[in-house]
Amino acid sequence: MPLDQRQTFLRWAGGKRRLINYLQSYLPDDVSDRTYREPFLGAGSLFLEVGPKSAVLSDLNEDLIETFRQVRARPDLIFRYLQRHASLDCEEHYYRVRDAYNGATMYSAAQAARFIYLNRTCFNGIFRVNKSNEFNVPYGKLTKPLFPSAAHLEWIAAALECAKLQSLDYVDALSDAAAGDFVYLDPPYPPLNGTSFFRHYTPERFGKADQATVAAWVKRLSARGCLIMVSNADTPDIRELYAGFEISTVPVTRYVSAKNVKHAVRELVITNYPV
Repeated sequence: MPLDQRQTFLRWAGGKRRLINYLQSYLPDDVSDRTYREPFLGAGSLFLEVGPKSAVLSDLNEDLIETFRQVRARPDLIFRYLQRHASLDCEEHYYRVRDAYNGATMYSAAQAARFIYLNRTCFNGIFRVNKSNEFNVPYGKLTKPLFPSAAHLEWIAAALECAKLQSLDYVDALSDAAAGDFVYLDPPYPPLNGTSFFRHYTPERFGKADQATVAAWVKRLSARGCLIMVSNADTPDIRELYAGFEISTVPVTRYVSAKNVKHAVRELVITNYPV
């Protein structure tokens, strides 16, 4: 089955597709005219909704960034590869593709199609790697997994024409942010319980010290004259880190355990401008 046209082509743990209507209400009115920066790109849902004239999109997950680059360059070829994967989809095919993905030595349209296929059919849309940087998420056993259509991938490719795509740590990605830029930060969240998957995007883990560093960068960029919006979990530590900023809460339903159970939680939208 095809995906809806105006949404990201990826599933992503902690992704913002279901919160787009909330997030839009916190954006500056002229956001599409500013340089849009997103250093924790993930699935890129907000970027695709904003459709800015200029963007700098970054993520430490190199395979994710390479997938976006390949979609921009060869959406037609990726669609043909995905059609074949979709026609063969089953548990056995999934693990064959996962082995091929982990064994690849270079990035290509074929590897990008593997990334998208695995993402659309794995358990809960999780991107998790082990310490050897091997993707190790099991098959999701979905009855009717959704895949992007040719037109959808062409639309994504066109949206990415305005973007500089970088595989960088968020600190390096933000180093040249300038006054007037709009910066959206959606860092990996602190765990909501002991089995949260929200941090497992790379072999490293995103801990309390990293959250403090993000907050310090928000203050630095605010002093430069950037407009900033941050999404994060509603925890006392996060509220303390952003004391003095505009803090709003939004309701959201998340998978917050490995047991495929949804829970209603609250998230924060933090800005350095009035909303």
